[in-house]
Amino acid sequence: MDFIKTHMFSIVCVLFILWVIIYLRTMLKYKKNGVALTGKVVDYKIQSSNYFPVFEFDYEGQTLRVDSYEADKNNNGIGTVDTIYYLPGNTKGVFRERNLKMKLWMILGSLLCIAYIIMDFTVFHK
Repeated sequence: MDFIKTHMFSIVCVLFILWVIIYLRTMLKYKKNGVALTGKVVDYKIQSSNYFPVFEFDYEGQTLRVDSYEADKNNNGIGTVDTIYYLPGNTKGVFRERNLKMKLWMILGSLLCIAYIIMDFTVFHK
């Protein structure tokens, strides 16, 4: 229990890094195995004052409605047409093409977490 109390922020940093790795693997899977389609924003789902677009698109003769994994800060995009990546059979979500890249906060956050973990185990608790 003392280890957890002493290194709580390092544990949070490790969890953050794991989340970034899982998120990037998911994006890579969509980019590599997904089908690029043209989708139209037909609705938004609001969560924590973010707008998650709901896309409608045709795939193999069926019209599908699927949520996006990435949110927007505003909802003026209903009717917007965008390129999306869809994994056949997965109705959980799609990625917009423009969102399939690593974001600056992921890189900086991971680097800061790694630096903190190294300092935590080498400098802070000698």
